[in-house]
Amino acid sequence: MTWFLYALGAPILWALVNIVDQYLVNKHAKGEHPVGALVLFSSLVGIVVSFIIALFTKGIFDISLHDKLILIISGFFSLGWIILYLRALEIEDVSSVVPWFLTIPVFGYIFGYIFLGETLTQTQMIGSAIVLFGGLILSLEFGEENRVKFKGKIALMMIVSCIFAALWGVLFKFVTVEEQFWVSSFWEYIGLGLAGLIIWIFIRSYRNAFSHMIKSGGRNIFALNVTSEGVTMGGNFMNNFALLLAPVTLVFLVATFQPIIVLALTFLCTKFFPWIVEEKFHFRHIAPKLVAIGVMVVGSMLFF
Repeated sequence: MTWFLYALGAPILWALVNIVDQYLVNKHAKGEHPVGALVLFSSLVGIVVSFIIALFTKGIFDISLHDKLILIISGFFSLGWIILYLRALEIEDVSSVVPWFLTIPVFGYIFGYIFLGETLTQTQMIGSAIVLFGGLILSLEFGEENRVKFKGKIALMMIVSCIFAALWGVLFKFVTVEEQFWVSSFWEYIGLGLAGLIIWIFIRSYRNAFSHMIKSGGRNIFALNVTSEGVTMGGNFMNNFALLLAPVTLVFLVATFQPIIVLALTFLCTKFFPWIVEEKFHFRHIAPKLVAIGVMVVGSMLFF
């Protein structure tokens, strides 16, 4: 069962990153567009990673201009989903945002069908519908006096975010063969860094938010962001290693428990470390989340 420990370690690490993201958005991101600082941090990491890849990889310029452009565009989509995800965290709890990521495989297979000629079985189509239905439940807020509110803004943000994330993955796969993985990664991260540079030049509010975070948080905030990126890569490594030891389907199924882990972590933080993350855990708030997550996990089990 060694594969299971690696497969479970990945969503645990990713869930920790989700908590850090919520903490940074709520506690340290300020200004007209506070998430701009975190967005530019991600872009900065992209530039650093591309530089490191270039130092250790040969033939990064040997692929066609067409493939380079597609990979750069995939980097733009990468930053696009990050922006919308962080914007969603500004106005909604992390435990309500993260489950939406279970829709990424659904959109991924749709684009895989369009661009890569991949097909969906009838069971996978049913699973996709169930996952999307769970997302609909997640978009409902049950208030006092049995009032139900549809959180359309969050739903729209996260649907588009997940579409961007799916496009990012599909475009990367579209032009990448196994021996060109690091070459493709270089151009993808170049796209991420270029997108951040464009934002820096043309969106003043994002630039101001970044400057404010540097001045107010300084090295601590920078270190936390770098650590967060490192934890993300650690989760990716554990997930990839698990894929070498066990069937892909089983590894993907374990990864679908990330929203449950996030919910458990937010409960622990609310109970013992409210200065990090604090959420409402009344029955009317928690019950719809549990139902939605349960439905989406069941749909994912059918899907995978």
